[in-house]
Amino acid sequence: MTTESPGVTFDFNPLAARFDRFLPQIHPVGLAVLDRLPVPPAGATVLDVACGTGEPGLTLARRAPSVNVIGVDQADALLGVARAKAAQEGLANARFAVMSMDALALPDASADAAISRFGLLMFGDVEGSGRELARVLRSGGAFSVAVWDDPAENTLMSALLAALRDHLPPGHRSPMEGLAAWAGESRRTSLLEALGLSVRTELFRWEYRFQSFDEPWEMVSGMGKLTGQADLAPEAQAQVRHALMASLAEHRLADGRYVVPHACRLIWGQRG
Repeated sequence: MTTESPGVTFDFNPLAARFDRFLPQIHPVGLAVLDRLPVPPAGATVLDVACGTGEPGLTLARRAPSVNVIGVDQADALLGVARAKAAQEGLANARFAVMSMDALALPDASADAAISRFGLLMFGDVEGSGRELARVLRSGGAFSVAVWDDPAENTLMSALLAALRDHLPPGHRSPMEGLAAWAGESRRTSLLEALGLSVRTELFRWEYRFQSFDEPWEMVSGMGKLTGQADLAPEAQAQVRHALMASLAEHRLADGRYVVPHACRLIWGQRG
């Protein structure tokens, strides 16, 4: 996966070794994406766009052995992890290929369904990825995706970006900041409806749960290249850590655990 917003790009390949550390916190989102997808019939081809290390496509492959899952992503290192998982579990109905989500190397009307968790309709050429979704879906094909919406609802990331603001070079932008332009239900909905897709959408709320502050700090530290945090001096890192801890204090329980609310937007429907 390579994220892009105006003037900003990021390559996820260097995060392959630690990418799965983030997955337990967003696992409920993947389940919500699958819950809004009609049950694919036997033999159906389901495309998992910007699949990273394989989710939620691998979960679907486990649930429906007769369905063919194709996971695509721009980061081959992440796909290597996904392939290893599929091989270890003997999931012969899941395969993976390097592709850009706004230039899918697939024939028209070749997918019976498409899913995506925090990839499609978020980064890069959003209009282009919407056109590709409509192009590869067959008539009547279903889709279900999750996207970050209001940046403030991505509580941990928005708190980190606020903590970093005084420590990064002037003009530095995280790819996450470009998501604000697409927040709300209307812009993406209008795009997809103009492409001939029926659309339903809702905000989905869940929680990140941590045993101590060390866990969210390790999580955001692992995304340091994405946020610019990795280039900071140790003193600045300590200041960012302190600011983030203060920001998350309202979500700290008496026993030291943290319950941090988050929300994303689910978008699902069918091609006419």
